[in-house]
Amino acid sequence: METCTHCDEIALPAVYGDGDEMHARPFCCEGCIAVYNVLHLKGFEAYYDIKKNSAIFKRRSPVELRPTRFDFLDDVEVRKEFSYANSDGLTTMEFYLEGIHCLACLWLIEKLPEFLSGVYSSKLDLERSVVTVELGEHGKFSLVAKEFHQLGYRPHPLKRNQDVANLKTREERAFLVRIGIAGAATGNIMIYAVSLYAGADGGFGQLFNLLTVVFAVPVLTYCAYPFYHNAWSALRNKTLSIDIPISLSLIVGGVMGLTNLWLGVLDNYFDSLTALVFLLLMSRYFLQKIQEKGLSATDLHFFYQSDSVLREERGEFREIHPRSIKSDDVLQILPGQFIPADGIVLRGASNLNNSLLTGESLPVKVTAGDSVFSGTENLDQELVIKVQNVAEDSRIGRLLKNVENGWVNRSKIINLTNRVSKYFTLTVFLLAGILFFKLLQAHDFRHAFEGALTLLIVTCPCALALAVPLTFTRALATAAEQGIIIKSDEVIEKLAEVKHVFIDKTGTITLGKLAITDFQAMGTSVVPLKDVIHNLEVRSRHPVALALKAFIKGSEQSSLPVVEYRETLGTGVSGTIEGHFYEIKKERIFQDGVPVAEFQVADTVRPDSAGSVAALTQRGLGVSILSGDRVEVVERIAAQVSLPMTQALAELGPEAKSELIKKTPGSMMIGDGANDAIALGNAHVGVAVHGAMDISLRAADVYLTTPGLVPVEKLLILASETMRVIRRNLVLSLCYNSLSVLAAFHGYISPLVAAIIMPVSSLTVLLSTLAGTKKLRRLWKY
Repeated sequence: METCTHCDEIALPAVYGDGDEMHARPFCCEGCIAVYNVLHLKGFEAYYDIKKNSAIFKRRSPVELRPTRFDFLDDVEVRKEFSYANSDGLTTMEFYLEGIHCLACLWLIEKLPEFLSGVYSSKLDLERSVVTVELGEHGKFSLVAKEFHQLGYRPHPLKRNQDVANLKTREERAFLVRIGIAGAATGNIMIYAVSLYAGADGGFGQLFNLLTVVFAVPVLTYCAYPFYHNAWSALRNKTLSIDIPISLSLIVGGVMGLTNLWLGVLDNYFDSLTALVFLLLMSRYFLQKIQEKGLSATDLHFFYQSDSVLREERGEFREIHPRSIKSDDVLQILPGQFIPADGIVLRGASNLNNSLLTGESLPVKVTAGDSVFSGTENLDQELVIKVQNVAEDSRIGRLLKNVENGWVNRSKIINLTNRVSKYFTLTVFLLAGILFFKLLQAHDFRHAFEGALTLLIVTCPCALALAVPLTFTRALATAAEQGIIIKSDEVIEKLAEVKHVFIDKTGTITLGKLAITDFQAMGTSVVPLKDVIHNLEVRSRHPVALALKAFIKGSEQSSLPVVEYRETLGTGVSGTIEGHFYEIKKERIFQDGVPVAEFQVADTVRPDSAGSVAALTQRGLGVSILSGDRVEVVERIAAQVSLPMTQALAELGPEAKSELIKKTPGSMMIGDGANDAIALGNAHVGVAVHGAMDISLRAADVYLTTPGLVPVEKLLILASETMRVIRRNLVLSLCYNSLSVLAAFHGYISPLVAAIIMPVSSLTVLLSTLAGTKKLRRLWKY
């Protein structure tokens, strides 16, 4: 099999470009050929050398060069909403770029200032696929967007709240300062602690003890403030969290260390306590950063809207952003554009792709007077519509409202750490009280108080606090590397509880576009059939025409004159070629009224769907198809992926899907359309697949940046194995604490021994997390 020179997708059949430079270079589509030509003309052939020698961060899809204008980006109101000025007097705008996948993309995008005047800088966040562009006084963002589009990266402007961004930056800097102080202080304290453990006494011992206190005070006050704040909030809300025993241990350990310093005793716990603060701050910081790798829900409005739309103003159509649309506006919808609002057709007739709203795989014909809905795609002819409902009043808006209501009603999962810490905290407090009264009966108050404090310190939940964030951090990072964006760490726990997987058909199991599944010649055609198809369908954008053109792609065709060409909406195309009248309609090709060929079109199953469904079934999961499409279509798809007819559920509306999901415990819903959004929101875990609409992305817990179902199996393996590591870490932590309690009760632990063994449990958890499991190690190597 040959792979595309530009995007590395399998080229079946391959397309070859013209000219010496492109001779014998295979491409999967005309879009990739166009981008290759642009890069060659600009002198950026090195892009392909860099791509060949660099790691692939994300899978890339073939280039789709839609006819798009970006003039609206120069509109004053749009620039106010999407751009902001920085301290250097430059204007900045951020774009999400479709198609970013490796270091070669980074190299190419950041060369923008070299070939586009007015651009001061272009910086790409490779993981988020977000580029930040700074323009000088005479720069135009419309030209920037056109260049990105020409290079094969479809741009979408992102709205940025600068005040929120600045606040977030200040908070992150404060967090990093805390980490830096804690790390520096811990390193110095460790040096003095080694001397004390080695037997330093007298004047040096007192000096080293004093210095450990000096370095520990800022760590146990300023650096540990987030733990105290969280603990106080939990107590005010009458709940228990892991930060309560952590805060108590830090306070008790600090007080005991200061007391020992006052009494001249050289034993303290500052090395272990400051190391705990440093490690906890580090783990929580990295966990937060990994969770921020994906785009926020507010960034994703562009998935179901065109980049611009034409609105009638004073007798002519002017380009505007979809956010500016109002009720009663008259819009011109070009072929290939999404309809941005509910409305009624005033002029024109076309076919619409309603699959994202209804799940229906075949196009729907609309003419003047018919209603059209936001989120549907205009396929082949120009339409003029009058807007009736926008935003929350549109059909998509009503669906989104139902999704948001589902969020409010969905029960909040209780984090595993908080469940364990609830019982852990109560148990430690109870045991400390028992030990205090036991020692009080046998000794004096000071001895009893010191014994109880030693127990609280030695059972400080260092390992327990680190067990979950360290493991979740590793899991979220692994998922991101696999092209899987998990919105929060608690989703991993929910994924491990999945029992039944419901899969939407269109665009998830199938490719979401029509293809020729059978082609039979029925007679002799004077003009070769491939030439008939090529010349009659060359101008048509109807899905059947696109399927026929894809079917003959790769074979040589002759361009012939067509007399009296006609495309009839809802029927087909016709014209006279070399004296013979040809028609393509009703899945047949006619020559002078006599059928000479017949064919069948259908939405085809993805090559990996059958294997993915089988893998999910082998894991002991129930698998069902949920679709709004016709019964016969859904049953045909189910047969191709080896699912029984009882698990192929068809003609289901959004509400019916949602009710079925709610009745099924441990449900996972995988989908991409607006008709899946309510079900995604009500499922135990919702997974939006590559190309999903904004409303589905908002409702889902997980977003797959690569198409197909293969990532789902990896996702479930990652979740179950991660929870296995977490449980192992918790067992190790609790075993350590149980042994420490027994030793403290029997008087085997002195303050010195406690200080030494405290970090051992944290080190054990760290090594356990790094070791993972056999299946996790395979994922890490992938």
